[in-house]
Amino acid sequence: MIDCREAVRRMWTYLDEALEAKPAEEFEAHLLTCQRCCGELEFNRQMRDVVAEREGTPPMPDELRSRIDLLLAGAEGMKGGAA
Repeated sequence: MIDCREAVRRMWTYLDEALEAKPAEEFEAHLLTCQRCCGELEFNRQMRDVVAEREGTPPMPDELRSRIDLLLAGAEGMKGGAA
């Protein structure tokens, strides 16, 4: 049987349905006996749903976009000069 620390470590992989069969079985067995981890799992599941429902990401501020463009232009200039 795994402890809470190990259950929390496996939780996001479990939610991604990417946990191998044996570790998933151990995780599910732990949930049968641990109310705290069941609560953590439900919270993380709900948080994941909220994040998935967001409509895109906020736009990048113009100032940040300009700074990135300048940095990229400088990197391209350094790359072109080295060749």
